[in-house]
Amino acid sequence: MGAFADCQDARNMKTIMEITCPKCHEEDGIEIILKDGATVGESICAQCGYVIPEGTHPEQA
Repeated sequence: MGAFADCQDARNMKTIMEITCPKCHEEDGIEIILKDGATVGESICAQCGYVIPEGTHPEQA
């Protein structure tokens, strides 16, 4: 195990963020899950239904 175990854990870590919808500007309208800096699965705005596709980096949304 050793030194590489922590490295693998960090790589598999997911982060959940709420962002403002780029279409309707609903604050915290879209919840995104990030892994390795890109979205996991589609993220949909609760207000207008705008979809951020999987593999999008937050600065591209």
